[in-house]
Amino acid sequence: MILLKCSPLLNTASHRLLSTIKLPTLYETLKVIEILPDVFVQPAETLFVYPYRTSVFGGQIIGSAIYAAQLTLTRNHPLHSLHSYFLSAADNSSAITYKVKRLREGHSFQARSVTALQDDKIVFECEMSFHKKEKGNLAHQPVMPNVGLVPPEKLHSTRERFRSLLDDPRLPAEFRPFVELGLDMPTRIDIRHCHPRDLLTPAPEWPARQLVWIKAVEPLPNDSHLHRSAVAYCSDRVLLTSALLPYAVNIFSPRIKMQVSLDHSMWFHDDFGFETASEIDEATRDDDSTPIERTTGIPPIPPKNPVRADDWLLYELECPVAMNNRALTFGRIWTKCGRLIVTCAQEGAIRCY
Repeated sequence: MILLKCSPLLNTASHRLLSTIKLPTLYETLKVIEILPDVFVQPAETLFVYPYRTSVFGGQIIGSAIYAAQLTLTRNHPLHSLHSYFLSAADNSSAITYKVKRLREGHSFQARSVTALQDDKIVFECEMSFHKKEKGNLAHQPVMPNVGLVPPEKLHSTRERFRSLLDDPRLPAEFRPFVELGLDMPTRIDIRHCHPRDLLTPAPEWPARQLVWIKAVEPLPNDSHLHRSAVAYCSDRVLLTSALLPYAVNIFSPRIKMQVSLDHSMWFHDDFGFETASEIDEATRDDDSTPIERTTGIPPIPPKNPVRADDWLLYELECPVAMNNRALTFGRIWTKCGRLIVTCAQEGAIRCY
């Protein structure tokens, strides 16, 4: 994804256009249409561009690539990892085509590569691996952070914080069209920062770490593949912004000239499954259940439940290093009960002058 400032005139024109258009839901922005075997299309009218950007939101491309790849599976294996690169910017002037290549058709693992193209130009490449559900004797995870954690019900959404800016006397007149346009955009994700920074005069913070609650606004069908796609969509929303925390800048700052996601990797530790207990037992019947000795210091893993992207998930984010106009960011996504379900990483280019 690319962040560039838009002119007030463009903002105003877009504002008027948006008011007359029925915008697609999150589910509709993730879906793709098969036009040939292993070839899928995402219509231009479902492509989403934020008001301060000129390119399609990268999370949508990641999520839709997952959606396309899982439609080609010969076994219902959950996605366990993906590694992707953003190669060129895509806009919303024409459809995006997703071409899926079948790399492996194993009993335990299936692998796919997805190439996203717009007007015959490659914009995105991704490789994914799907693993059958197995029970194992090696099972541990860290404890979900609780220092600085605030329940989402006690926090304001990003949309509410934007709305409050319209009554803030500090808001520069040239920023008002930008804020109004942002409020007119569809709210597909509810984002709530546990310790939000001031949107107009952000104070520097160190370490570069933040806790954010995220969830899809609209209810989603009970489809584990779809919920993984939706979580991937959400994961790209605030990850790279963690690099700005140590500085008195944010997306409003005129000093930020460009913010580009270069790559995006995810590891899914949970299958997000909606299956019944009998179906889970059938899927794991070949596994050895003989226990193995383990240290008593391993913290207990919270109970497994279906993971929903339309329920609150805690996003733990950090940026340990930024150099040479590049920043490396990491994220962990937890359920409310404390189960670690996703780890992700992203490097981005940020030019600040």
